[in-house]
Amino acid sequence: MNTSSPTTPADPVAVRPGAAYVAAIKAVVADGARVYVETDLVKRWLQGPSAFRSTVAVVAAMASMPGVDGVKIADELGYRDGLTSPAAVQAFLDAAATALHARLPHTKILVDMVVPDLGCLPGSTDLGAWPQACAQAQEQLTPAATMTAVDGYLASGDIDVLDLSAGLRPDSEYQSIGVSRDDAMRQAWVEVARRGWGSEVRLQARKALAFPGDYLGDAATAEADVHTFVDIPLSEGARAVDIWTWRQVYQGQVVRLMNPGLADNALWAALLSRRQQGADLWTHMTPSSLEIGLSADVGAMTQVMSTVFVAAGTG
Repeated sequence: MNTSSPTTPADPVAVRPGAAYVAAIKAVVADGARVYVETDLVKRWLQGPSAFRSTVAVVAAMASMPGVDGVKIADELGYRDGLTSPAAVQAFLDAAATALHARLPHTKILVDMVVPDLGCLPGSTDLGAWPQACAQAQEQLTPAATMTAVDGYLASGDIDVLDLSAGLRPDSEYQSIGVSRDDAMRQAWVEVARRGWGSEVRLQARKALAFPGDYLGDAATAEADVHTFVDIPLSEGARAVDIWTWRQVYQGQVVRLMNPGLADNALWAALLSRRQQGADLWTHMTPSSLEIGLSADVGAMTQVMSTVFVAAGTG
């Protein structure tokens, strides 16, 4: 792990982000949506100061474009990403905030996190030893992604927006103790409110709902998933919900939110209905993975999504 703190701003060299990525940002903004530039700055931080500075330079150039609200700098921060302690995560956040704000003082910094001990029904008093045992097990596995660790990261002021996954346990585990998935999600967000995270950052939920091939669920399945992962967080204080992902190769398969060829499905219909009811939904796009083409894909995407994470193309 890189233990230094490469906080020196990137050299003022000419930076030219990839043309396809610039075009993607322009297309999203032209269709009336907003953009966050997305990069894995943790990986570059761990590679050393040169990689870190060069990536910051590219990202900052993209983030200065009209319609871009901020930069997503980390995916599942502190969760199997090479940052194995709260101190390491905080050093990274300090460096990233310093470097980005040196170039763009007012840009918003977003991270997403999965916090597994949130899924352990914190605050429950009628389940015996299960919540505490669950939380202790998760804390040992991912000590940099615990509720207590997040308290510290948010207090530092380095983060403006947090996309949060509650780290729910498998449905069967909840069923074994007489709790539903919806109950667990609601309890997680009650704990988030109790900790006051929403007063320190813009707090959003996140969930991977993309699937390979055609969507195989029916309307009832789609509605159940959207209720758990969209309706409940929004009702409990989330400002928006980040739905991963528009279209991307993942573990050797193309996963997506619409069926091939931009065809509708029950999940997309459920998400569209939430947008029509006022839900603020976000998703992720890279111009290297489009279903038909930039114009068609963006046009379909922005029917449901108000904000799009556009990949920076920095690897």
